[in-house]
Parts: sequence; structure tokens; C-alpha cells
Amino acid sequence: MKKQIYLTLTIGMMTMLSACESRITQHGNRLDPITLDKLTIGSTKQIEVEALFGKPSTRGAFDSGRIYYIAQQMENAPGKKTALLDRTIVIFAFDDKKTLQSIEFQDENQGRTVFFLDSATPTPGETFGFFDQILGNIQTRQPSQ
Repeated sequence: MKKQIYLTLTIGMMTMLSACESRITQHGNRLDPITLDKLTIGSTKQIEVEALFGKPSTRGAFDSGRIYYIAQQMENAPGKKTALLDRTIVIFAFDDKKTLQSIEFQDENQGRTVFFLDSATPTPGETFGFFDQILGNIQTRQPSQ
């Protein structure tokens, strides 16, 4: 009987621990180097680039003629924050006639880290507490006729 309990506990623990592994996920468009070699600077059109690689991850602001393909690998480890393993950004620059002018490659080391603030922006006016909100709604309610 004791042996059966230990065996059941061992199998149960092994099953639970097997779920505690990291997952590596791929996000974005990872461009094929062989397909990149097919592009010719000065003659390839933007529509051809988008036909080969699909819709870009983002476009440059103010119609700058730049499109960006961003790919990254993330590791989701149990009990830890998601970690960036690899990021590749391929930037295609086009002229006014939508002809390819340059291809630039960047990785995670060339990017900037942006920190977000959790604080709220103060707004003018009154700040209502819990009871103010409840009693205020009762006060403004009009009886139906």
C-alpha cells in the first residue's frame, strides 16, 4: 500500500514538473536571406518587396518611404518575466517612385529601451470618494412619472 502511494505521488510530481518548462515564441516576420538576395537596389519596387515578404510590421512616419519588418524571439519561463532572446529589424528605404534605395539591418542592441510610467495624470475638478459616488447617484436620480 505504501509503495503504491509513493508511486502515485512520484508520477503526480513528475507530471506537474513537466509543465514547468520555458517556451520560446516567435513574433513577427523573419525574412529569408535567400529571398533578400533576390532584391536589387535601384530597380526593385516596393510592391515587389511586399509581395515577397508580406505586409510590413510598420511603416515610417509622415510618408518617409521606409517600411520595417520586425522579428523577435521571446522566452516565457515559469515564474519569470518574459525575456527577449533575439530581435531583428530589417528597414527598407524607398524613393519617391517607390524604388528600393537601401536595406538596413538592426538588432536588439541598437534599439532604445522605453520605460512606461504607471502614475496617473492629474485632472482638474473634484475627486469623488466611494460614498460620494454612491450618494451622488441617488441625489441626481429623478423619479419616473
